[in-house]
Amino acid sequence: MSIIDNFLLNLPLPLIDHWGYLIIFLSAIIEALPALGTFSPGHTIVILGGFFAQLGALRLSAVVLVAAAGAIIGDLLGYVIGRQYGHNFISRYGKYFFFNQEKYEAIRQMVNQHAGKTLIIGRFSAFTRAFAPFIAGISHVGFGKFIAYDFIGGLVWAVASVLLGYFFGQGFTVAAKYFGYIVSVALVAIIAIVLGYRFLNKRRHIFAKYHLYYLTLNALSIYVFSKMAEDYLERESAYRLDLWLDQNVHLIWQPWLSQPMIFITDVFSPEVLLAAALAATVYFSIKRRWYQAALVFLSAGGGLALGALTKFLINRPRPAGGLILETGLSFPSQHALMALIFFSLVLFGLVKKISQTWLKFVFIAANIFLIVVISFSRLYLRVHWFSDIVAGLALGLFWLTFLILVFRIVGQLVPADKKNRSE
Repeated sequence: MSIIDNFLLNLPLPLIDHWGYLIIFLSAIIEALPALGTFSPGHTIVILGGFFAQLGALRLSAVVLVAAAGAIIGDLLGYVIGRQYGHNFISRYGKYFFFNQEKYEAIRQMVNQHAGKTLIIGRFSAFTRAFAPFIAGISHVGFGKFIAYDFIGGLVWAVASVLLGYFFGQGFTVAAKYFGYIVSVALVAIIAIVLGYRFLNKRRHIFAKYHLYYLTLNALSIYVFSKMAEDYLERESAYRLDLWLDQNVHLIWQPWLSQPMIFITDVFSPEVLLAAALAATVYFSIKRRWYQAALVFLSAGGGLALGALTKFLINRPRPAGGLILETGLSFPSQHALMALIFFSLVLFGLVKKISQTWLKFVFIAANIFLIVVISFSRLYLRVHWFSDIVAGLALGLFWLTFLILVFRIVGQLVPADKKNRSE
């Protein structure tokens, strides 16, 4: 069985098959609505529909049909809203989705002078797609004329978008034969994150120089995690190392070492670290330090949720014959994941407050040591494979650095007056 077959078998295919078309249909509608369409990831969902069609999870013709129907209906709803509510809608709600009078006049002029081009070609611009039908309604473009342009534009957009996802899926399949499916997904994710980073930094100058280190760690962690998953599913080098270590770990078992390892794995369990993170979240919330509260909560809670989802998708059993009884799936190690997230947050939250150089060095070394020894305890106790631990560390590092970069974006885009009111 190939890795893609394994992946598809672990996906909720009935959910995708029966609800996927409805999700694509509704996403295409929302994508064309004023205000909502500005923030909707509908276009991405339609493209993903084509990608899943190439993988065989959806039918290509059905994806095109529902995407086109959603686009046409969405444009029609936008037209009706514009015709019925018009300028009042813009004056009351425009400020909430960055639609000012200048942008309104620009699109209105385009609709009046080139209605066909704006409604057809404009569908491939997120902002125009959300507002052109609405402004066409305000400008009282003839209904018959609008329907004709709406039908052509919706159909062309749906076909182009779905085929983009479909052909990307073909290219992805070819690349996956050389790099592996999971590694190929990771490479696509890395490229998308790097391009997003460059785009935002060019337009908004959001990131400081040190954020490049977070980006590098983020990309490296995605690759390492994907490589561990790929090696397990394809029985490659990391999987063979897992077997060798599992067969030989008993050689280092010692009574004086086993009890401390059990103590460490119990005291620093994911549940205990999550409880500590929640306590820190409450503390920061009381102090009205919302950034720290949100970062700790999302890092710990989101990291555990991401680990649980990965366990379900990879579906790897634990090693047999461990020193303690553990149930559930193995890949990745939630102990390693939570240890990296929690002690990294402790490290970066407190290290700047230590003035003495030698004490700062000791503090850094102590946090790194705890991450390492907690991770090692899982291998020593024979309740995780080595690649489980590496994957847990990589997934924790990815999630933490990803959140730091996202929080930087949000912090820079939120207007200063709103940030002041929330502090």
